[in-house]
Amino acid sequence: MRAVIFLLSGLILVASCRNETEPKISDKDITLVSDKDGSLASPPYNVEFNEKTQRLSLIRSNESLEGADLNAIISSINKKYQDIKLNLVKAGRDTIELKIDDARQLTQGMGSTGAEAYLAEVTYSLTELKGVKAVKIDFEEGDHAMPGTFTRADFKALTDSAKSK
Repeated sequence: MRAVIFLLSGLILVASCRNETEPKISDKDITLVSDKDGSLASPPYNVEFNEKTQRLSLIRSNESLEGADLNAIISSINKKYQDIKLNLVKAGRDTIELKIDDARQLTQGMGSTGAEAYLAEVTYSLTELKGVKAVKIDFEEGDHAMPGTFTRADFKALTDSAKSK
């Protein structure tokens, strides 16, 4: 019994001494890009109205993403939605953290459908980056949107209607 307690104590001590720091996503990890200068004309994903299903669909852009990085994608989203400015807080292990200082347009001015489309475009565009599985967006909650951590699974309805196109 003493040997088991000694062994468990040793394992706990070794495990607690490990110095793991959260790896950061660097530009070297990012495989997306576009024009030679790294800028993107539009986000990698856009929500469009599907005439066949009469629903919104999340559509992958035909634009080449060669040479673009995290900042280029955020910039393309900010260019499309000029009244909603995304700010990068942190690029962590598998989650990109963003903040919107003034989210009134998102939470009050676009309606629920517009807010869902925006959050889907941001989430899908940024999860195109190697290793990124989630996007955490912090902003003041409003009538049509609330902050949170989003993954592609959160927008399944938009991708299901795209398959019917």
